[in-house]
Amino acid sequence: MEDNRPKGIEFFNIKSGDTHYCRLEATIQAYINSSDMGINASRGQDFGWRLAPSWVQLVREFRKNENKMANLGAKLRLEEDQSPSLIQILYAIYGGQLRAARVASEEYENPFEEEYLQKINDDKSASASKDSEWDNFDRITSQDEPTPAPENPGEAPVVHEPTPETGVKPQKEKKPKNK
Repeated sequence: MEDNRPKGIEFFNIKSGDTHYCRLEATIQAYINSSDMGINASRGQDFGWRLAPSWVQLVREFRKNENKMANLGAKLRLEEDQSPSLIQILYAIYGGQLRAARVASEEYENPFEEEYLQKINDDKSASASKDSEWDNFDRITSQDEPTPAPENPGEAPVVHEPTPETGVKPQKEKKPKNK
C-alpha cells in the first residue's frame, strides 16, 4: 500500500541544488533560519535554503485571501493587529494538504466495495422471485437448529435463544457435580 500523504514543505538549496521536504514545525523553522529569511542571515548564516517556488506561490495566495488569513488568525487567537507568521501559514497549508490526503485515502480505502455490494444487490433482486431458503443466508434464527433432547425425561427441553443485542446464544449452565 503506497503512502499518499504529501511529502512536506519543500525547500531548495541554491548552493548545492538539493531538495528537502520538511514535515515538523521545528524542522521548518530550522530551514527558514538557515535561509535568507532567517534572523541570522545578516550575520553570514545563510546556508542557501529557500522555500520552493511552488510553496512561495501557495503562501502568496494564502496571504491574499483575507478569509483564510482571518480564519487562521482566529484559530491561533491572534490580536486584530497581528497576522499569522510564515511558519503558521506554511503549517496551515500543509495541514490542509494532509486532511485532503486523509479524506482521499478514506474514500479509496476499499475501491471495489461498491462494485461488490452492487453485485450482491443485483443477485438478490434477480433471485427474489425464486423464494429460496437461502435468500437471507446470514439470518440468525433458533428455528433452524434441532431441539435438544431433554436432560431429564419428564422435563421440557431448554432452548437457548440468541440475545437480541448480540445474536449469540448464552452458554449452558454447568450443573454442580455430586461427589
